[in-house]
Amino acid sequence: MRWSREPLYGRSMARSPLVPVALVLLVAPVTAEYLIGYDDILMRPAALVFGLVFFAPLYGAPALLIRETARRRGLGWPSMLLMATAFGLVQAGLVDQSLFDPDYRAIPYWDSLRGPTFVAPWGTSAYMVLTFVSGHVLGSMAAPIALAESWSTTRGPWLRPRGLVLAALAWAAASAFILFDHLGSTDARITWGQGLGTGAVALLLVLVALRLSPVAPRRGRVPSPWIVLAVTTALLATGSLVQTGWLSTAALAAAFAVALGLLWRWGTRDGWTGRHTVAAVTGDLLSIGVPAFWVEPLGGASLGPKLVTNAALLAIVLAVAARGLVVQRRLPSPLSPERA
Repeated sequence: MRWSREPLYGRSMARSPLVPVALVLLVAPVTAEYLIGYDDILMRPAALVFGLVFFAPLYGAPALLIRETARRRGLGWPSMLLMATAFGLVQAGLVDQSLFDPDYRAIPYWDSLRGPTFVAPWGTSAYMVLTFVSGHVLGSMAAPIALAESWSTTRGPWLRPRGLVLAALAWAAASAFILFDHLGSTDARITWGQGLGTGAVALLLVLVALRLSPVAPRRGRVPSPWIVLAVTTALLATGSLVQTGWLSTAALAAAFAVALGLLWRWGTRDGWTGRHTVAAVTGDLLSIGVPAFWVEPLGGASLGPKLVTNAALLAIVLAVAARGLVVQRRLPSPLSPERA
């Protein structure tokens, strides 16, 4: 991942920005919802395709807005990750309200997720805040943005003003649909304090993101993309291994912090290339897609079809990442931190 300014570089792989835009819209639903394999929608291929109608605007549209806002203002990954965190809070706290619902979708294991680290004054769980929001940051936003950018050799805008308006309207419409569907299916309601607090933190994150300054380039060695892949996979996969208690939640937070710290340290060095970015995001995808093979979907499922679907989804996103690696390898020289 690049951690500072990214002006225009080279020529786009595709002459039309529709290619990366379409890639974000199609990949975001997979990395945000499908890849983790928790929903029984996996057993219905037609439903997976139809789900793109809702999930593309719900996840792809805000990913485009975050990316366009950052690139138009000369900002990089720190700003995009902060805005992605704001999205995660809004999505989980205000749109589907899963952070505060005591019995969300009547999921059988909901109490085991919520109870061990429940914080009564917040009305939510520390474990759920960490995992739900980080899942949206990495899977819903960072992954589709990074993959789409890896297919291109330019960091300029993809959308015109009209496209930005359409993306905002699509996100608003999809969010309203999810919100009203949730409110119609449960009597649980968030409090004014929860709503205002969540909104205030999200707004603060966006304001900070917009004020971050570019990071000056530094000399230094960068490990190979394969090492970046291995390290990010191992650290980000911690979420699928730990339990939901306080100690394990703290360990998970530490693992995420180490991963982000290493990416910051390596990504601000002049040896970092687009191939390293692809490696980092591939580690994220593996940390989501590999554990999905032993996740039991809601409502149960036949093992065979489930494993086939898991394998197909993981193969799709890895193929997209592989194509990005090929594109980035063809670049004439490494991008320095000052250029990305």
